[in-house]
Amino acid sequence: MLLRLLPFHLGANLVSAPLTLAFFWTTHPVYAPALLNVIVTLVLGYGIFIGWRPSKALSRRAFITFNLALGLCWASLPVTVFPHGSRHEQTLVAGVIVALIATSLSVSPVMSGTISLAGVIIAGCVIALIRAWHFSPGPLYPVLLTELAIYAGFIFGLGQAVSVLLTRYVLASLDLAEQRDIVRLMLRRSDQSVGEWVWETDAEGHLISSVAALTGIIGGDVPPDGCLFLQELGGTAPASPQWLHLAHCMKSKLFFRDLAIPVIRNGHEHVLSLTGHPLFENGDFAGYRGVGADVTAGYREDQRASFRAAHDGLTGLPNRYAYDDALRTALVELSREHAPFALLAVDLDDFKGVNDSLGHAAGDRTLVEVTRRLQRCLNDKDTLFRTGGDELILIHHHATVDSAVVLAETMLRFVSEPLKIEETVVRPSISIGIALAPLAGSGESALQEAADLALYEAKRLGGNTFRVFEPSYRALADSRRDLIRDLREAVHDRRFELHYQPVINAQTRHLVGFEALARWSHPVLGPVPPDRFIRLAEEAGLMGELGSWLLQQACMTAIRWPDPLWVSVNISVEQLYHQNFISTLRNNLRLSGLPPERLQLEVTETIFMEADAATYGVLQSLQSLGVSVVLDDFGKGYSSLGYLRFFPFSKIKLDASFVRDMLSDSRSAAIVSAVIALAVDLGVAVTAEGVETPEYFERLRDKGCTEVQGYLFGRPMSQEKASHLVEKFQQTGSFAIDRRNSALSANTA
Repeated sequence: MLLRLLPFHLGANLVSAPLTLAFFWTTHPVYAPALLNVIVTLVLGYGIFIGWRPSKALSRRAFITFNLALGLCWASLPVTVFPHGSRHEQTLVAGVIVALIATSLSVSPVMSGTISLAGVIIAGCVIALIRAWHFSPGPLYPVLLTELAIYAGFIFGLGQAVSVLLTRYVLASLDLAEQRDIVRLMLRRSDQSVGEWVWETDAEGHLISSVAALTGIIGGDVPPDGCLFLQELGGTAPASPQWLHLAHCMKSKLFFRDLAIPVIRNGHEHVLSLTGHPLFENGDFAGYRGVGADVTAGYREDQRASFRAAHDGLTGLPNRYAYDDALRTALVELSREHAPFALLAVDLDDFKGVNDSLGHAAGDRTLVEVTRRLQRCLNDKDTLFRTGGDELILIHHHATVDSAVVLAETMLRFVSEPLKIEETVVRPSISIGIALAPLAGSGESALQEAADLALYEAKRLGGNTFRVFEPSYRALADSRRDLIRDLREAVHDRRFELHYQPVINAQTRHLVGFEALARWSHPVLGPVPPDRFIRLAEEAGLMGELGSWLLQQACMTAIRWPDPLWVSVNISVEQLYHQNFISTLRNNLRLSGLPPERLQLEVTETIFMEADAATYGVLQSLQSLGVSVVLDDFGKGYSSLGYLRFFPFSKIKLDASFVRDMLSDSRSAAIVSAVIALAVDLGVAVTAEGVETPEYFERLRDKGCTEVQGYLFGRPMSQEKASHLVEKFQQTGSFAIDRRNSALSANTA
């Protein structure tokens, strides 16, 4: 009611203040500051109160404070004008003040507002009349003071009467609306198709008349007159939260509507929808009257729909929407009850590999089994959610660091048990990131970010482990974001360069080509390791643009070398699968003039993790173009001899780890010998990486290795040094190994 009347009250003030200000601005500007204070206060008050939503609680203290401020501003006007102003000015001020005192009745729904506004203005008028009487003694001012006192009594009395009448009006309106609702609900009993019935109790809660419609629900005889309504609904089963809420409403004599009350009798559950209204006679409580209906079927369907909306269809776990609600609830409990909890972000390791190798059906079965195993680790207060794909998150209540660690260790152990799917044994594993509230954060985003950062650290360490969030992880994440931003700028500005490492024919010791290796020097951090910025470029989606430019630079450099020296360039999976890769490669070869047979593209075995017809199509296109395709890092990761059968690679590069251990480990030496022998039988060249000493070189040459590459023959070097090395080779025709420093030197023989 106050909010309805308030705009008229503020509007009257906003009209009076500028008009009065305009008058005094031309006659006596000294009085203008008082009116300016009024206008400023009104504008602030109008902005605060006129935009108030009725659904929000209006602060009584703030409202009273506003009226006091407004009253003080208006009261300063008569105090300033009356002692020295002219008769015209005094008359104007008196008229305005009387009108404003009358407008205070518009805020009488809150009587304290009327008192604070009118009281302060009247007090100001009293002070003004006394001061004027002091400067101009006479009978006028005592008469005015007397009339002002009578007017003040009238205003306060009328305001109190209006406040009482408005209160009664509002209560009567609410009561009438409730009565209309009850009448409407009672009239609906004539519609038997909806199965509604009317019930009524006395003041003690006993049914006044029998309710035949309850017979089939409660069972037995028709509930007789005089039985306790709540007791009949409660039955012998433990009280449900809904029944307790109904009991609270009836005990507190509150109106309730469409309460869903489960009733369990003889092993069957029914759901009743109840609406009830308290009855009063001469102010005394006389009982309840209302309408009920059996809504079991609809209620169960609603429950199923609600469950589907809040749960994952595959695993049956609560979904992201349920997780968001649960996290907010946990944070509220944390702030109110100081109940700590932990978030455990869980991610399946190599889940994509399971999907790609065994199919999505097998991946789904793996995910379902993993979630089942995880649930075996939880207590009643923990909840596991599936937030998307293979991403799970667990809310661990009443957590400590020790309890979260023990839970994570248990989860890792349970999940790692072998799982058989379609005659294939899968050994699933998970990575877990732990964030404890409030140590890691007390807000949704901060806490979720902390769990994700801890999970990222566990993934970075190889998976099948857990990590508890540490503040340093956030600093690392910020550093990583900054590095990606700088990398994006470096790709745009072409601030990369290629170094070239020589590759030597192991049998003739002739220089046969170079491998192009990307290098990036950060303006602050200095040289960034290639594996780091290449990985970041792939994550940021920059590898396509960066790889295309590096390939172009390698071709432009290699064309300056004498035929048949070739250049080898590493190609990422993302770059290889780009739809314009083949056309871009053709364009680079055409612009540089480099023959296709002098270009080699190195791919890793990871391309076969997503192998399909498109993969082999791209490889076949490269072969048709005349470009050699090299299988890099053979023996590392997911190696399989089947790759050599499925696609005829021109060359395989033996991983440096086997070469490094071949002199001390008989198994590594056997693997090196087997790979070289296999390559010879298949007619495929073999390049051994990581050759650092003459002993390694001689052993590989004796085994029949085709090419060697390593620090023994030269570290990656700039374009200028590579060109200088080519010139020396042209002058001498071959190379010899200096055993003293394991460096490459020209042989003049």
